[in-house]
Amino acid sequence: MNSSNIFRLSRPLLSVMCRRNKGYKMIKRPDPKTLKMPSLTSAPSLMDIIKEKVRLNGPITVAEYMHIVITNPTEGYYMKKDVIGETGDFITSPEISQLFGELLAIWFFAETQKMGAGKPLQIVELGPGKGTLIIDFLRVLNRLNYKSKDLTIHLVEISSAMQKLQATRLCVSHKDCDIELPYNYEGETVSGIKIYWYNDLKKVPNNFSWYIAHEFFDVLPIHKFEKTENGWRELLIDLDGNEKLYYRISANETQSVKVLVRPPLDAGDRTELEISPRSLGIARQLAQRVDEYGGLALIADYGHEGEKGDTFRAFHKHKVVNPLENPGSADLTADVDFSQLRVAASKAPGNENFALVLGPVKQMEFLERLQAEIRLQVLIDNAKTEEDKEKLKAAYEMLVHPNKMGERFKFMAFYPSSMAEILNKFPPLGFSTPKEEPK
Repeated sequence: MNSSNIFRLSRPLLSVMCRRNKGYKMIKRPDPKTLKMPSLTSAPSLMDIIKEKVRLNGPITVAEYMHIVITNPTEGYYMKKDVIGETGDFITSPEISQLFGELLAIWFFAETQKMGAGKPLQIVELGPGKGTLIIDFLRVLNRLNYKSKDLTIHLVEISSAMQKLQATRLCVSHKDCDIELPYNYEGETVSGIKIYWYNDLKKVPNNFSWYIAHEFFDVLPIHKFEKTENGWRELLIDLDGNEKLYYRISANETQSVKVLVRPPLDAGDRTELEISPRSLGIARQLAQRVDEYGGLALIADYGHEGEKGDTFRAFHKHKVVNPLENPGSADLTADVDFSQLRVAASKAPGNENFALVLGPVKQMEFLERLQAEIRLQVLIDNAKTEEDKEKLKAAYEMLVHPNKMGERFKFMAFYPSSMAEILNKFPPLGFSTPKEEPK
């Protein structure tokens, strides 16, 4: 028998053996436009989510913890409710006095005149809160003769609940947008100014813009590090024997230590360090946009210049609470390290020019240099009752008193790198002491 015949198969038998049976079935992909988030009643609690993550993967970083608590779609702190104001967990400067937003708008306008007409203009606010700051800006710009054809507003906001709240206050009409558009919500003011909402700064058009980040950077996730006898180690969050969250030091270098803890951020004799990669990335984005497309960026937040190392905390009903207890019920925050933002944004030798970085300066100094007291007196003169006058004085005191917001809050600005000579000739308002006029 020919050996080759041993493996010769008849065509019918071969056909049966090689027939391919379908091991799959056709499915219809869901339409993204019809997808809905699970209801709040069926969603697991944040504590359950965090505990399960720790059980499955081991201790998590503080940055991971903050990200879950802040952005969880159904239970995240900013995703489901209005948390700003006297009935919330904290209050912001625009909510305290209209004077704050008006002076910031005047600052942007005055500094823009050193560049040119500044029209058409985009106003881009990161984390717009209740929309109060934009309302104050629009009131000032209306008096400065900005029309709907001169101006569009672009708000970076991840919370759909806050988007709706902002739209209700700012717009006469507003609606959800097609998922294929860069913005997910849009509206129009009573004067015809278009407003667009985005979940990421990268999606905002690259045009001449005023960028405002007021109390935005302080909520971005941070990694926490401590210097030990074995070098820098990361502070992690773990579960103890009683199923409670607690801090522990990593035994070895984590990837975050290897990537983030490097000169000049770890300079000096520091033993504690907080670094927010997200903050550094956004600061660089703002600097690149300002430098390449024109405009200004103004950052206002409570922070320091590298002298602090442990600032992570939580606020509930205006009081400091344990950030590891009842996640989702309190505002998680950390002081902004302005020295790190400067490193990320500053102009450097080479082909990549970033921004001219000014500041930080204390809020009390910034506002006083903008003649805040003169504006306060105008508001007092126009107040109808003595009670209203006292409220105006108290609000101003809150903004500028050293023991309140005056020293804790600071301002930093980004200018295009091409503005160096102009700023030498015309010093930047708020960041330099005005020269006294000769008598």
